[in-house]
Amino acid sequence: MNRMEMSDAATLMTLLRDAKRPSTLSMVLPGWDMLQADVPSRERVEAAMAMLVGSGLAEVDAAWAMRLTEQGGRLRRSVKGTQGMRMIPGAISELLSGRQLSRATLNLPPSVFEPALEDYLDAARRRAELRSRSRWWWPGPFRRPVR
Repeated sequence: MNRMEMSDAATLMTLLRDAKRPSTLSMVLPGWDMLQADVPSRERVEAAMAMLVGSGLAEVDAAWAMRLTEQGGRLRRSVKGTQGMRMIPGAISELLSGRQLSRATLNLPPSVFEPALEDYLDAARRRAELRSRSRWWWPGPFRRPVR
């Protein structure tokens, strides 16, 4: 496994929840962007999923929602987030590099990934549009313009 694949698997593992609350792609993509300042491609997400599933750390259901297995949950909980959320993937990556990892055969269909990606990008566009509309520089009703 190369460094990028290990990093992607660690990022995905950081974002996954336990077996009671599966994480959908729509939940994972914004978190991935927040942690890595990067929206992943379908291939990167697929490879990360395949690594975690093949190593017994996560499961994927028929709707492509993911959850950590008991083993994956223990590994995830062993990393403390006291140094900040963005540091957790690096710590998980170090733990993963000391393990024997394998890949499951997974093919994340574009018909599953693309709508989740489009929803995330649409939401980001809407947020940017709302921010651009706010006139923070415009004098409010309680401020007098400087003459």
